[in-house]
Amino acid sequence: MTGFDPDLYRRLVESSPEGLVLIDAQGKDHPVIYVNPAFESLTGYSAAELMGRNLRLLQADDREQDGRHRLRDALSRGETCRVLLRNYRKDGSVFWNEMTVMPLRHPDGCVTHFVGHHRDAGERLRIDPKGAKDSLSGAHQPTAIAVRDDRLTGLYTLPYLEELLKRDWAIAQREQRNIAVFAIDIDALDLYNTTFGRAAGDSTIRRVAHVVSACLRRSSDVTARIDGGSLIAFAPGLSTEQALRIGQLMAERVRDLRIHHPRSAVLRYISISVGVCATTPVAADSPSDLLQKAQQQLQFAKKSGRNQAA
Repeated sequence: MTGFDPDLYRRLVESSPEGLVLIDAQGKDHPVIYVNPAFESLTGYSAAELMGRNLRLLQADDREQDGRHRLRDALSRGETCRVLLRNYRKDGSVFWNEMTVMPLRHPDGCVTHFVGHHRDAGERLRIDPKGAKDSLSGAHQPTAIAVRDDRLTGLYTLPYLEELLKRDWAIAQREQRNIAVFAIDIDALDLYNTTFGRAAGDSTIRRVAHVVSACLRRSSDVTARIDGGSLIAFAPGLSTEQALRIGQLMAERVRDLRIHHPRSAVLRYISISVGVCATTPVAADSPSDLLQKAQQQLQFAKKSGRNQAA
């Protein structure tokens, strides 16, 4: 049996296809002390730019995410946590960072470091082995069968929506008609969960998801939950003006639920922010471009005061 080879271990870590990060758990503000090349490629930041900094920089100004609360809570308890966060690369482009963060402990039990495994959730298509045996019929038949239903809300999952969007994108491009995307976030959901607990937060997510999806009633309209209180939807054949009206209707219908939220800085009730983008697809564009533009509009809606569509 050969002995431990540090160089082999280093090459193993640096060749990993997943982004790997090592955090100093005892340093001020949990600074980064190592990132591998895959993480540099994922985020667009060099290792030198990340050293000594907290990874919250990847969230930019987009701090109101339920996953942040779960991650912060797990780290404070020294527990492993898996979350999906909306992050931003150095060039400003948005991606969904699926991360698993685990504590590393000294023999005395003290947490000395956290190691994070990161990957772009947009590059992953979850295959349902059971569903793959079934044939699908109708206009919305994806090229690969992703897990279809979100367990919490009954809406579609993001990978399934992305497959349907690819199909409808091609149709809209061929027929030269618009397609609209809606990016929706429940405002201050992390504070709501802190105040009333996870079960109450999940109940609110279900109620909001039902109201939002009810605003898109045509059989061609699709709504999915990404994670926490983040939803995404698309609707073929809508102009920008029509899509904005629907986005405003979503915000109005959620307000009408009058779910009490005493800690919200927006209202005393649960509200949503909606980013809307509609376009007629051309060859130079892609469905991911439209999804990203809707996310950018969502951030604009938040910066403009939330509880609105933009």
